[in-house]
Amino acid sequence: MKQIFPLFIVLVTLLSCSPGSDMLETGDPHLDPSDQSSLDYTFKGVWMVDNVKGNETYIRTVLGFKGENYVACADYPYAAIMEKFLPEVKVAKLSAEAPYGNTPTPEEELWMQTLIDYRNGSCLESTLAVPYRIIGISDLSFYLEMMPSETYSTIYLPFVVTKDDGTLMAVVLTIAPTESTALLDRSGASFTNILTVTQIETIIDGQKEIQKLNPTMQLKFTSIERVK
Repeated sequence: MKQIFPLFIVLVTLLSCSPGSDMLETGDPHLDPSDQSSLDYTFKGVWMVDNVKGNETYIRTVLGFKGENYVACADYPYAAIMEKFLPEVKVAKLSAEAPYGNTPTPEEELWMQTLIDYRNGSCLESTLAVPYRIIGISDLSFYLEMMPSETYSTIYLPFVVTKDDGTLMAVVLTIAPTESTALLDRSGASFTNILTVTQIETIIDGQKEIQKLNPTMQLKFTSIERVK
């Protein structure tokens, strides 16, 4: 198996909360987060978009307890998102990558421009380490919640669709941080991560169409096995 995101790229703009604000005061010394040892696990698992099965991928989660807590995903379920909510679009290619060469492709240019348009630092990307806070601890599990900042209360997940006729379309999901949670088994046996999506935007040649989701959509990662 190839090495999965050995180094985190940190979503710095989410770290504007005061020191220790991501810690939980349980009132129970047995469950005191400051007494816990740091954890660093990588899980293989599968995404589900509501009832549509997505791709298998890897998620790394780090709980520092005395420091920061992060979750980083190697990939997101773009194809399942399209199948669930935009089934009428005939997809030739999906992409969400920064340029690797000197000359970016049209897809790469559109993706980078979309990041800029949506405040860049508040966008999720593959292998990006996203800060989480501990909101609960039990004898069996750690309960986590995506941590918003004072500046950005909304997070975006952008990607680019190349239609079968060659048309490029940017798709941007709006993620609600305080409704996006994760559950880590204390023994490291399993991990579940849920991203709650409240809105989908499609953009072609600068023209936007917005679809507000009621009820909201859930992107759910469920681990199959721990690989590290």
